[in-house]
Amino acid sequence: MTTLSHWLQRLETLHPAPMALGLERVSQVYERLNLDFSTTQVITVAGTNGKGSVVELLQNLLLDAGQRVGAYTSPHLLRYNERVRINGEELTDEALIAAFEAVDKCRQDVALTYFEFGTLAALQSFAGARLDYLVLEVGLGGRLDAVNIIDPDLCVITSIDLDHQAWLGNDRETIGAEKAGIFRAGVPVICGDPEPPASVLRQADALNCPIYCLGREFQITALEGLHFEGVNAQGSRTQVDYSAPYTLLPANIATAIQAALLLEGVVVREWQALASSVPGRQQRIDFDGIDIVFDVSHNPAAARALATRLQTLEPVERCCALFGVMSDKAIGDIIAPMKPVIDAWFLGDLVGNARAKPARDLAPLLHAQGISMISVSKNMRQAFARAVSLLEPGHRLVVFGSVFTVAAVMEIIERRKSRRSLEEDI
Repeated sequence: MTTLSHWLQRLETLHPAPMALGLERVSQVYERLNLDFSTTQVITVAGTNGKGSVVELLQNLLLDAGQRVGAYTSPHLLRYNERVRINGEELTDEALIAAFEAVDKCRQDVALTYFEFGTLAALQSFAGARLDYLVLEVGLGGRLDAVNIIDPDLCVITSIDLDHQAWLGNDRETIGAEKAGIFRAGVPVICGDPEPPASVLRQADALNCPIYCLGREFQITALEGLHFEGVNAQGSRTQVDYSAPYTLLPANIATAIQAALLLEGVVVREWQALASSVPGRQQRIDFDGIDIVFDVSHNPAAARALATRLQTLEPVERCCALFGVMSDKAIGDIIAPMKPVIDAWFLGDLVGNARAKPARDLAPLLHAQGISMISVSKNMRQAFARAVSLLEPGHRLVVFGSVFTVAAVMEIIERRKSRRSLEEDI
């Protein structure tokens, strides 16, 4: 039997381009698969930032309500299996391989991209699982994303900001229009952006979609706990109070709760689900007394949110950053909001990643903003080793800039359990 690793390598060779938006190819194969979701309620989640958090919390709210739930997200951090979950459990290698084989059999001569093939394989797995709900995260944009081949029963839009401009457009209005491409006539829309682009509101109006906006139909306050107010499926005002610790951003929590309130048979109470977290999203671990914060923030809006979050944490004597980012990002605008909260920057090459900005080319961008405390390393292992060698218990290291950066450091920590084991890499 071909291994999952071999399958994933093969998927990268089936289309001449790593990314190619459009629904024609994926729709052909989807029709051949003849999948039936007539008894499953589908929730599609699009947006610039916060999609993964909303998917995670919605999944957990539905599980707490006793529903059978499938969830599809991307990208993954450490294992491809993270992308496809049924009732909160990742699919096994064997289950994914079976789904890949089914898609390949129906694909015939259609050249699918890696993401298109993976999306179809996920849907193939979900179709046989007798699900009550299916929560799907859009990969890029919305209108032309592979996830958009399936009609949703509820649409969710998280925050909208500048990212992937080469594919989606250079302003929020154009990007909003692309993301609103997931809307369907008469299907309710939850919008977690408190200032949505007019293009989103126009699309909802044109399709006669009931729309629920953060700050209007629902809101959340975060003072000594969370207080949510929203609207249930019957149109009645509903409140949810939560006093335990939480890690997700309040806006994303509110968006997920409002979405859940509109679903049949779901009542949101003070559930443990509200303590949900997402790996790599403002995730904190203790590494020999050093507080490490992982965040996959890779655009200016996400960097601003991370900087705000860091300012709410307990103060530390020294807070440093381990930073790696893709070359096609607005790097200067990612650095700027983090500058006031970071004392020193550690840069390392993401070896083997052709999209990544080399560390030696990142350093001048930091210098241009008046940052002088910079360490440049040949790889992430050396950068991480140097960072922790200069930090003491009680200090903080923020690992951010890309999912690839976070994944690289997580893998290092998994292999090297202590600071002492990193000494040879300095």
